[in-house]
Amino acid sequence: MTAQVSAQRNAWATAPGKVIITGEHAVVYGQPALAAAINRLSTAKVTWHANTSLAPGSLSNAAVTLSMPQMHVQRCLSVAALKQLAEQIAAKHRDFLAGTADLSDLFQQPEDLLLAALGHVINVYALYIEQPLTIELQTDLLLGGGMGSSASLVAAILAAFLTACNISFTQQQLVEHVLVAEHWQHGRSSGLDPQVCVQGGVQSFQQGQAKTLDVVTPGDLYLVTSGRPQSSTGDCVEAVRQQQHKPEFWQQFGDLESTVEAVLIDSRVSNKASLIDLLRTNHQLLQSLQVVPAKVAAFIAEVEQMGGAGKICGAGSVTGDQGGLLFLAGITDSQVQGLCTQADYHYWPLTWHQQGVVYGVN
Repeated sequence: MTAQVSAQRNAWATAPGKVIITGEHAVVYGQPALAAAINRLSTAKVTWHANTSLAPGSLSNAAVTLSMPQMHVQRCLSVAALKQLAEQIAAKHRDFLAGTADLSDLFQQPEDLLLAALGHVINVYALYIEQPLTIELQTDLLLGGGMGSSASLVAAILAAFLTACNISFTQQQLVEHVLVAEHWQHGRSSGLDPQVCVQGGVQSFQQGQAKTLDVVTPGDLYLVTSGRPQSSTGDCVEAVRQQQHKPEFWQQFGDLESTVEAVLIDSRVSNKASLIDLLRTNHQLLQSLQVVPAKVAAFIAEVEQMGGAGKICGAGSVTGDQGGLLFLAGITDSQVQGLCTQADYHYWPLTWHQQGVVYGVN
């Protein structure tokens, strides 16, 4: 059954990015991961247009325009084209899972992920849209750098779009819609990023199940951007898969996650040294996966020499010098600033973002 969109409303939505505290890569193999939403957001705004107010040929009926000024992107597709794009990418993803296509074959342009996600929900809810609309999208996140940017952007754009179409949805339904896009983006998504970006807060995640934790942000925690990795998350996940580690190896990550979770829940100052030791162990395990670029490893070695700890927070990279987002603990702001100035990295203090997706109408 087709649902005609008759109650058009201008709408907006925000979705946070995320940081993996521990458990990256291992979460794909059934081990728990600890992740937190961060205080950097993606924002989507939906504006409907009256056909009579448009110049001839400027926007066709039922056209959706995606505007991303930060990335110098402006794309306009009909609703039919959006639906077709979603179906084509879903078919290519099935070919990838069957081993007959490369993940790089799915998208011709990076923004195709967002447009296909819109096409997917249009198909799911059988929406019939007559009026043209514009979706403006912007983000505070480093794209492709371990901040969950794809999940955050998709969550924001879908929450704003469905709200503008007067379609009710639950958090879990939004998680499921974002997860479809995450599978397309990364090949095989654990589901962690959609869950954290939609729900917010600090969460322990394992095999599709999430547990929200009551955790206060400890002091002396920082996020550092080492630059966008040359390798995609999908490339890194595939490279690690080919290493064929045994379950006993991945269990080390699981044991580590349980201990880090316990340390964070017990927020006494005396646990600071324990957290630093655990993060150092985490870094060593990630180095054994060969996803920590040499420049990043040298930076973290300097952090350790100062008495702190550091690790990558995403997939890392199997090529180049840039490793995306880093998580530091146990050194002072001035020490972080000095190291980042020397390495030409950027940083900011880490605080959790307790809210997930927030949306409303104008």
